[in-house]
Amino acid sequence: MANFATLAAIFAALLVMSHAASAHRTMITTVEIDDDNESRGSESCREHVQTQSLEQCEELFLDIGRGGSRPSGGDRERLMDSQHFRPCCQQLRQVDQQCRCRGIRQVVNEEQSEFRREGLHRVVKSARDLPSACGLSSPRHCQIRAIWF
Repeated sequence: MANFATLAAIFAALLVMSHAASAHRTMITTVEIDDDNESRGSESCREHVQTQSLEQCEELFLDIGRGGSRPSGGDRERLMDSQHFRPCCQQLRQVDQQCRCRGIRQVVNEEQSEFRREGLHRVVKSARDLPSACGLSSPRHCQIRAIWF
């Protein structure tokens, strides 16, 4: 009977420890930048994007990631409601069309640490559709992959 009580106490201690350990998990999310899909050489796009200012797009993604000006509604409405939407589109028009997605991915990658998982999910979804929302004919959408772990 003493062995059973000892075994039960050990089991209870392990259960409490495993629950406490699982409560302190850290989630890391990264956005992959896939240079192989760029029409121009990745080095020249990287240089081109670095010379262009996309600070309004950074502010736009910060708005979206934090919930935006509209707490409900669709992602596209949230994107277009931001005061930074039109200025971001103007800045994006100044980027060579072959490098636009590279620039968008770079901004998202730089800003991703600012958001929790839900906010980053909204940002990635909006970033994929940003060229289309801005009325740009090429490219219409960007491939951006978020990895959650």
